[in-house]
Formats: sequence, structure tokens, C-alpha cells
Amino acid sequence: MKRKNKRNNSAKSRTRSVLLTTLLVSIAFLLGSWTERSNLSFQWINDYVSEITEYVRTYRIPFSEDEIEENIAELYFFDVGQGASTLLQAYDGTTILIDTGRSDDSEFKIIDYLNEEIGVGGVIDLLIFTNNDADHIGNGDIVLEYFQVEEVWMNGMDHTSQTYSDLLDAMLAADVTYREPKAGEKAEVGPFLIQILHPLKDERERTQNDQSIVTRISIGKTSLVHSGDVDTEVEKRIINDNLGSLHAAIMILGHHGSSTSTSADWLEVVEPEVAVYQTVPESHYGPLHKETMEKVAGHSAELLGTDTHGAIQINVKKDDHLEIFTEEED
Repeated sequence: MKRKNKRNNSAKSRTRSVLLTTLLVSIAFLLGSWTERSNLSFQWINDYVSEITEYVRTYRIPFSEDEIEENIAELYFFDVGQGASTLLQAYDGTTILIDTGRSDDSEFKIIDYLNEEIGVGGVIDLLIFTNNDADHIGNGDIVLEYFQVEEVWMNGMDHTSQTYSDLLDAMLAADVTYREPKAGEKAEVGPFLIQILHPLKDERERTQNDQSIVTRISIGKTSLVHSGDVDTEVEKRIINDNLGSLHAAIMILGHHGSSTSTSADWLEVVEPEVAVYQTVPESHYGPLHKETMEKVAGHSAELLGTDTHGAIQINVKKDDHLEIFTEEED
């Protein structure tokens, strides 16, 4: 993927954390050297070091505006075939991963992408599974095993697949924080603000697709709307419940660009500058639906897809302008 040379702010954040760890553990060491001459116990020192280690593992020193050198966020739309996976990474290293691709991806592309962008064994602050179909939770168990996932969101609707069962086992083993977010809730994850638009609280179960977690995620003045696989009826309900508050510079087309999603009304209220979809050029699912392409073209949004562009990176600049790179540019 084509990239500009830039200093890695997340690496800088990790360096600061290492320095802070070294300083505080050094203090603990000095305290330990005084133990024989004071009332301090070795058990107290051990407890202190354990607390410091856990604190530094999750702590990030805030950045001033001057330290945000180029991008306030980098968004990656991975090429995982007929599946979905998107990584959001803020200037301070905060990471949100939405979906983990297909379960039949024997190449484990998602692991390669994540190793490159957050580092081997890196931290994922929030992992959102929009729904529990295999093209959204595929290799999720491996992601939980290989990376430090802090929190997981799911739609709360069970699935009968082995992929889903393996994912639940991996979540238990990783001992992550777990939530089932509902429409109307908001959450702050680092500098990201997440508005949950769907599913509704106490709603009777629909299909996995129509129970997808729909979010509007903002950083600075830039927002991304991700609608999972919901159909146009759910989009209509979201529009009615959120009049005037759905605009976003970036949209992920619903259900991989299917004609059952991304209505003309949805495009009109979101009014994206860029519309992204994740699919493959040829399969029994077919390419991006012609009807969807025509609707997007009618709203003058730039259309980018992994079937023709490969993996896509969108940088959100300090001035909130968007900078786009695609894998085909290599």
C-alpha cells in the first residue's frame, strides 16, 4: 500500500510508556533496597510492581495538538475477500477493529494486516463484531489469541456455527471486557467518539444481518458510518430516530454493496465524501451491485472497493481533509 514517510505516533506513545515503566520500576527497585532498613515488605514491592505494569500497559500519555504531526487518524479497509474488516488508529495509538474477515481465509490475511499496522501482539482497544456471520467474525479467535484485545462488542444474537463457538471460547480465554451496545448509547475510546445507532434495546431478534451493530465513529470533525449488513428498512428507522445527526465524511456501504442496503435516503442523510465497500471481483455473491453503484454515483461520493483497489487507507489530516492510498498504487 502506498504511504508517505511519516513519524509513527503510536510508536512514540509506546516509547513513552516504556520510559515510564523503566522509571517507575526503578523507583520500586530503590524502595526494595531500603526494605531491610524500613518497615516496607517484599510483598508490598511485588504488589507495587504488578500494579505499575498493569497501569502502564493501558496508559497513554496525551498528545498536545503540536505533537500531532500529520494525521489525527488512519483508517484501514482490509482486503479480506468476501468479508469485512476495518481498523481505525488514532494519533495516540488507540485502535478500534471492526470485524475480522472470513472464516475460510487460510492465508490469515487479517493477521498480516494487523501485524503491519499495530505490531506483532499489539493492543486493540476495542473489537466490534457487527454481526456473527462467518464473513465478519472469521479468524476472530486467532485475533484474540495473537493480540491484546481489551474490549469486545457483539450484537448478542447467538449463532450455531463452529466459528462462533470458537470465538466465544477465545473470548473467555482472553478474559476481555464484553458489551452488547444498544441504540442511543455513546462511548469514548481514546479520542474516538462512538454513537451506537442499532440494534434497539429489547427489540425482538431479527436476522443476523438486521441485528448488525451500526455505528457513527468520530474523531476531530470527521466521522465514519458503518452499517454492517442491515437492510434499507433498518436504515429508514435509523434515519427517523437520528434526524440531522448522521452526516459522515466516510461511509462503508451496507452488506458489501448489496442492493438490499444503502438506500438513496441513507446516502442523502449521510452525504459521504467517500464510500467504501469490501467484496471480491467475481464470486457467487457477484461484484458490487450495479444499482448500488448508480445510487452512489448520483451522490457524487468517491467510490472505493477492495475488489478493484485492494486494501484502502484513508488518513484524516489535522485540518480534517482526507488523504487516500490504495494497494493498487504500489
